[in-house]
Formats: sequence, C-alpha cells, structure tokens
Amino acid sequence: MKPRKEPVPAPRPETIRRQIIAFLEQGPAGARRISAALGIRERSVYQHLEHVRRSLHRQGQRLVMTPSVCHECGYVFRNRERLDRPGRCPRCRGTSLSEPLFEVTE
Repeated sequence: MKPRKEPVPAPRPETIRRQIIAFLEQGPAGARRISAALGIRERSVYQHLEHVRRSLHRQGQRLVMTPSVCHECGYVFRNRERLDRPGRCPRCRGTSLSEPLFEVTE
C-alpha cells in the first residue's frame, strides 16, 4: 500500500475586504472607483465597507468618510451615519450629489 500524501491547501488570494482596505490605504476613493478597481458591484462595495469599518476599529485604524455634497445648494451631509450615497438633498430636494469618499487612517 502506498503512503498517502498530505493534501496541500491552495494559496488563498486576498479577500475582497482586505483588498478594499489595501486600496483605501493608498488614498481616498469613492465606491465607484473601488468597484472598478476590484471588479465588484458598487452596491456590494457599500456592504463590504460596513464590515471594513468594524474590523478596522478592532485593529486601531479608522475608516474616514468625506461626506457627500449637494451640487445645487452646497448642503454637506455631515452627520450621516450610513456609508452609501444619499438619494436627494434634504434642503433643496436636488439629486445632483457628490459621492462620499473613503480613506483608511491610523
């Protein structure tokens, strides 16, 4: 009988969330840019960012968000907790809004 060879696990690529963290450590970026760079849907980027924020907190780092701004009246979404892009401006009801930017800091 031949001796069995131990199975060798396949090398694991970086997870999507670790790729997002590495991408945001290089500088600020919006969800659309992250989506294009990593080849995932923009909607799923926001879901991953929620988990990234929690895991960075445990590691002593922070996910910093530059808030969206209304292009029509200049309203800044300062106190917004959600990470996704707002639908419309509460002041002028305009829908032309900048995308929030994210960055990883120490």
